[in-house]
Amino acid sequence: MRSLLARSIAFALVLWPAAAGLAAATDTFVVIVHPSVTGASIRRADLGAVFLKKASRWSGGGGLAVPVDQSGTSPVRIAFSEGVLRQPVAQVVQYWQKQMFSAARLSPPPVKATDADVIAFVAKNAGAVGYVTAGTPLPADVRTLALID
Repeated sequence: MRSLLARSIAFALVLWPAAAGLAAATDTFVVIVHPSVTGASIRRADLGAVFLKKASRWSGGGGLAVPVDQSGTSPVRIAFSEGVLRQPVAQVVQYWQKQMFSAARLSPPPVKATDADVIAFVAKNAGAVGYVTAGTPLPADVRTLALID
């Protein structure tokens, strides 16, 4: 019984920093959408499916989902990839390389260089979704979408 307690404590101590890192990662970005996207929140897994193009439409009969990414070296992309996709950027890049040469021939989301470029893309494209650095001023023609687990 005592060794079970010791193992449980050790396990918790190993997982706690990872969970804290995940919370910190999701605090560094906000998800933004075009006003045509309905709802105030999205499950993390559902957003991940949109960005990996495993889901092409918004749930609840919504329109086409149009994700947009940031540069693979940007801190906000790293935080998004780890916090939502639960994968490092390099693993996501490998995923897209496989998809482009598979029978489905899926293309990755377009990549924008800055938060401002992502905001402009989302504002101009119905169904668009992206992410920007937390605290970035947002215009009225985009809105935020809360992440839920």
